[in-house]
Amino acid sequence: MIASFAIVILLSLALALASKRGQAGHDARAFFVASGQLGGLLVFFLSVGETYSVASMLGFPGGVYAHGDGFSAWFFGYILMIAPVIFFLGPWIARAGNLYGCATISDFFARHFESRALELVVTAAAIIVLVPVGTMQFLGLKIVLMTLAPDASPLLLITGAGILAFFYVAIAGLRASAFIAVLKDLLMIGSIMLVSGVALAGWQHGLTAQPSAPVAPMALHDMRFAVTTILVQSAGYAMLPQTWSFLFSARSADAIRRSQVAAPLYMIMFPLLMCVATYALFHGLHPAVPDQVFLTTASALLPRWLLGIVLAGVTLAGLVLLSTVCLAIGSLATRNLVRGLGETGQTRGAKIVTALYLLLSIASAESSGHLMATMNNIIYFGIVQTLPGLVAALRFRRTPAIAVIAGIVAGDIVALAIFASGIDVGGINPGLIGLLPNVAMLIALTALRPRQGARTVLDKLGDGAVAG
Repeated sequence: MIASFAIVILLSLALALASKRGQAGHDARAFFVASGQLGGLLVFFLSVGETYSVASMLGFPGGVYAHGDGFSAWFFGYILMIAPVIFFLGPWIARAGNLYGCATISDFFARHFESRALELVVTAAAIIVLVPVGTMQFLGLKIVLMTLAPDASPLLLITGAGILAFFYVAIAGLRASAFIAVLKDLLMIGSIMLVSGVALAGWQHGLTAQPSAPVAPMALHDMRFAVTTILVQSAGYAMLPQTWSFLFSARSADAIRRSQVAAPLYMIMFPLLMCVATYALFHGLHPAVPDQVFLTTASALLPRWLLGIVLAGVTLAGLVLLSTVCLAIGSLATRNLVRGLGETGQTRGAKIVTALYLLLSIASAESSGHLMATMNNIIYFGIVQTLPGLVAALRFRRTPAIAVIAGIVAGDIVALAIFASGIDVGGINPGLIGLLPNVAMLIALTALRPRQGARTVLDKLGDGAVAG
């Protein structure tokens, strides 16, 4: 099992090294977003790598195992809605990034609105969003690696995973992540099809559990939460810092559109993962925690050498997202939080930030993780507050930076206050409610202090203007 696992990991390192051959330039933008030169195929695999991580492979069947089929309603809707949102909005983000020579979301807001204050606000919001993501990935990786080596120290195992993620980043930046994402996707889909296929083929063997009672229909309160959460999270996904990184890496807008046309095909994994969770329920398999249900079922059904390959695939699912998040937070810290580092200073600084971020995430994963789990709940309704500012940049030339700043701050305060106080708002996602004062503040300050002589992104793209 360990031998087959190691072979796959070595293959991923070989792909990372191979990715350096086609690297266009050695400046910071080449490191962070591959100089915007990734073709349609790599953009496709990288975009899917951002969507489907270790949380999808372990968390989704774990939720079905613990809460029944109703758990899948909002998850299906959210993942499905991402594709059309990126299909329509992604090309405009990519074109704006090319217009201003951006590598981060903060680059765009700073250069379009000509505001250092707005750059810092967006950077702070983006970094806060990224902090819990690493912890969540390491918590998932700990489950996987403890299945591989149950007698080893958990801290040692996830530290090894962190070192591997650092190497992916240091070798070739985003290009390495894109190349490894190809291997990760093949193994991820292959593993899910394999485990679910074996489970279906042997369904009648060892059937011990009785069918559970029918799941109660979803209450109106829960339905409101599911629908509004689908809207907030699909829109929020488009504003995640790592999403902007992959959009800036695309060679063309068409490459982004093509990737999103094919992306929903990956949703075949969810009914297959439901089969795995249901198999465990009906065949007396009892994982220590619900998130282990996929690995517990795979361990019961597969030979050891094949299980090693499956575990490697799940591990890569976490490491690909982890590497892109490291690049996003590294670029934000060295380009936007701190200025004047130069091209070499940015790439070196990003590697230092990556190492520190990985150490922080490992330490957090080794603690209770309760704080990070809470932070993970607010990621989307926090980052979605930057969406009105993007819309204003695209369409409304009079919007000043102060209006965008006030809108983001107002939206975040309202959404966080609702979440922290536990106020019953009828099941509506706090992020959606936060957008109301956000937009109101943006409109009011635009009317009071309109920006003079500015042009929208669409104006500049329309006449071929370039950033100065």
